[in-house]
Amino acid sequence: MHPNRSSFLSHFSELGRRVRAWLRDETTCPALSDAVQKSVAGNSWFTAENIKYALAAIASDMLEEQRLQQWLAAYPAAGSAKRAGVIMAGNIPLVGFHDFLCVLAAGHVFLGKLSHKDAFLLPALADILMDIHPGWRSRIAFQETLPVDGMDFLIATGSDHSAHYFETVAAALRAAGGRSLIRRHRRSVAVLGGEETEEELNGLANDLFNYFGWGCRNVSLLYVPDGYRWQPLATVLAAQQRLLQHAGYAHNYRYQKALLTLQHKPFRDMSVALLCEEASLHAPPAVVHYCYYRAPGDVFKSIERQRGQIQCVVGNAVNCNNFCTFGAAQRPSLHDYADGVDTMKWITMKYEV
Repeated sequence: MHPNRSSFLSHFSELGRRVRAWLRDETTCPALSDAVQKSVAGNSWFTAENIKYALAAIASDMLEEQRLQQWLAAYPAAGSAKRAGVIMAGNIPLVGFHDFLCVLAAGHVFLGKLSHKDAFLLPALADILMDIHPGWRSRIAFQETLPVDGMDFLIATGSDHSAHYFETVAAALRAAGGRSLIRRHRRSVAVLGGEETEEELNGLANDLFNYFGWGCRNVSLLYVPDGYRWQPLATVLAAQQRLLQHAGYAHNYRYQKALLTLQHKPFRDMSVALLCEEASLHAPPAVVHYCYYRAPGDVFKSIERQRGQIQCVVGNAVNCNNFCTFGAAQRPSLHDYADGVDTMKWITMKYEV
């Protein structure tokens, strides 16, 4: 099967409709229900609530026919099919779906290596797609290994540590005439002005704590103005008590609190998270860093210095390319590409990075 755009749009928008139908009534797709149950059992950080959030975001923001049509219009039609090896991260549910979508939208063969942390959800969606049209069976495969001689290009996403392994594979692939797109660990920041509404602060809470903060698009560092009034944010965060119902998150919260206390490091206890004044992007679970600023220009200079480590910037009309509004960090659109590299352009136009 070599799908044209019409069939691609039809099949993937139907996939979106079926996922939305399952979210309303789980009896409509027992196989997806089974994949969710296995994911919850296999990864304590994957709750049914978070998995459903990821599925809802994908179905509404990536698999709606008009959105897909507008997105595809910016790229050339598919040429000859290539074999695309895709190594996926497993930090949050279905984090690799956008790569899956891009490879197939470009008319290539998807060869996926799943993380053991997220081994059931994407194959379940692929099975639904194959049920919509069996021709997709020749375009989708999940493999334990991705031999260099079995792929034409590689997309790999993981931690800074795993990136060293990816670079080794990339070098071998490059010697064989292929190319690679390698993504490393990133985090996100939020810029507060001090006049945020309760609705915006509630959105920020989602940006901080959806998926317990494990995603690259989760905010780990807050920029706040000098003299910032913390009480409105403290009130909103204190309402997130459901986080402490999760054993792993509650353990991290207690552990980090004890550690900071023993180290005599000051922190703000927000009942469900600890806020520490530190400019680092890399905050441990249940900890959020913050730093004060005097002028907005200072913030943007800091963001620019760390551009290679920042996935997105949350705020109210922040002037930067990877900006998103409060509450939208974990609702990426089709146009929100990881690490700021247009994956579709890279695939279809041999975009070099």
